Amino acid sequence: MADHEDLDDLELFREYTADRKRSTRNRLVERHMGLAAHIARRFSRDGKPDDDLRQVAMIGLVKSVDRFDPDYGSSFSSFAGRTIEGELKRHFRDASWAVRVPRSAKELHLLVRRAATELEQ
Repeated sequence: MADHEDLDDLELFREYTADRKRSTRNRLVERHMGLAAHIARRFSRDGKPDDDLRQVAMIGLVKSVDRFDPDYGSSFSSFAGRTIEGELKRHFRDASWAVRVPRSAKELHLLVRRAATELEQ
């Protein structure tokens, strides 16, 4: 059964790539909402459902559907998983600081912290 669904997904992705119809996009998103919810639960701090994380994961899913190339050769779930995780990490990075700090400063902070850890060892 999974092979049949994968084939249907591949056909739908090719159709969406060709016509960019919202209805096709919605069908693809609806088919993979469980993947986004699963990844959001993995990022939840206490294992309980978190509506904010689920929403961020769904945004990642929509971006995945929009950017996925069915002819590239990778599976959609692998591509979407990475994209959704990236959206969730960005959410934590952007929401976890008490003061609004530019992204470049946050990234620099992480680099300095990693370098300090390496030097300590």
